[in-house]
Amino acid sequence: MIYEPKTKPFDHQARLFKETGDLQAHAVLWEQGTGKTKPTIDIFASKFEDDVIDGVIVVAPNGVHLNWMNDELPTHLPDRIAKKTKVVDFKSNKASTKWHQKQLDDHLGHDGLAVLLISYNGFMTKAGKNAVWKFLKRRRCFYILDEAHNIKTPNAKRTKSILASAKYADWRRILTGTPGDKPFDLYSQLRFIEPDIWADKGMANFYAFKNYFGKWFTRQDAKELYNYDPGFDKLIEYRHLDQIAEILASVSDRVLKDDVLDLPDKLYTKLYFEMTPKQTQMYETLRETLELELQSGMMIDGSMAIVRLLRLQQIACGYAVADIDEPVEMCDAKNPRLDRTLEFLEGANHQVIIWARFKQDIAQLMDALGDKAVRYDGQISDEACERNKQAFNAGEAQYFVANSGKGSEGLTLIGAKSTVFYSNSFKFLQRLQAEDRNHRIGQDGAAHDGFGHGVLYGDLCAQGTVDDHVIENLRSKFDIASQMTGDKLKAWI
Repeated sequence: MIYEPKTKPFDHQARLFKETGDLQAHAVLWEQGTGKTKPTIDIFASKFEDDVIDGVIVVAPNGVHLNWMNDELPTHLPDRIAKKTKVVDFKSNKASTKWHQKQLDDHLGHDGLAVLLISYNGFMTKAGKNAVWKFLKRRRCFYILDEAHNIKTPNAKRTKSILASAKYADWRRILTGTPGDKPFDLYSQLRFIEPDIWADKGMANFYAFKNYFGKWFTRQDAKELYNYDPGFDKLIEYRHLDQIAEILASVSDRVLKDDVLDLPDKLYTKLYFEMTPKQTQMYETLRETLELELQSGMMIDGSMAIVRLLRLQQIACGYAVADIDEPVEMCDAKNPRLDRTLEFLEGANHQVIIWARFKQDIAQLMDALGDKAVRYDGQISDEACERNKQAFNAGEAQYFVANSGKGSEGLTLIGAKSTVFYSNSFKFLQRLQAEDRNHRIGQDGAAHDGFGHGVLYGDLCAQGTVDDHVIENLRSKFDIASQMTGDKLKAWI
């Protein structure tokens, strides 16, 4: 059967489908923003149509698994297959409820393609493991690890559990743009796709692997030579790197954005995350209050609607409701928006611009990123802003953390290949100006029109909140600040 995709692939995506579609195990090591999810969907969809598989498991970082459900599958899975597909995301916080247990049980017996989405954290719960094991035993599975560098530590419980489960799926893929910065990071990831890959080369375990590809000054050496125990072995140097590179190349495909000439000049993704239970409760309480206001017939004009929208956004950003535009008090000790941002940045080996609306957002980001970041906002002097801009453009900082009200105009920051909108203002012009700071003449890998291509824009999005509406409308050139009405607010909440 000739497979017909729903969306037209770029050249590198079509090549991957053609060259690796019939491989049961493969590693897709493509840089962020090069579109590794689309050809992976096409491959498992084609296998379903060929009656080779009837189940798909996707394990991904928390929030990333929601991208598959909300964006990637609806966009790329052909409608003829989508009609036969049932997608369930495993919810750790609902695992003990009867309705979620029934949802998972019904999913097992689905007559068509069943897709199970689960986060790495969810996998580590007892209920999560049980859900995956039942699914593997019942379905003919295509097993995917998205951002597979999350299993690079061989002795971690998560890694051991996932590797133990891999043998029960005939089709396996790992997807990551950053397999690791050390050769040892490859051990577990390649074992997922090929369980015997190292044993077949005479390395029965991780200890043998480390000693073949590394030269060590061991604890025993220290005891015998210097009569002390440092508590750990020290790596002296890597060795046989040509061999590990050859092994990696034999089971993987690598693509960088600079190598892909047919990418669009702007690529967008949503960085989903789930609010904490306390955040969710606060958000729902305010939402219900606003619904009652609207149902009462209270007249809410544009400015009043904007204020109410801002209050919802504040909670989604992790703050307690404040009667001022700049919130300070966090509503919970945990900050999943910040955590999701840091997860995303782990995969970026280039410079990144981060735009944030609130002062406290920028302060928290600076604390988390340390000396890798410089700030650009109204909380520091113009002279300090200029020094920080020059430091970033000189490559002395990896992250440029800024407020769009201060920095969206007049800056050239072409060293950054990615932009993160940690929190959005409601002004379309600020959004457009912010996007154009690194999307301009001089961007690396400039396309034939003189502008850079493949600049990635990631929007933080709290699942089930106004974030979704704000992002979609700003991307659609809708100026929320000047055009919001009570009726629009009603539809959004």
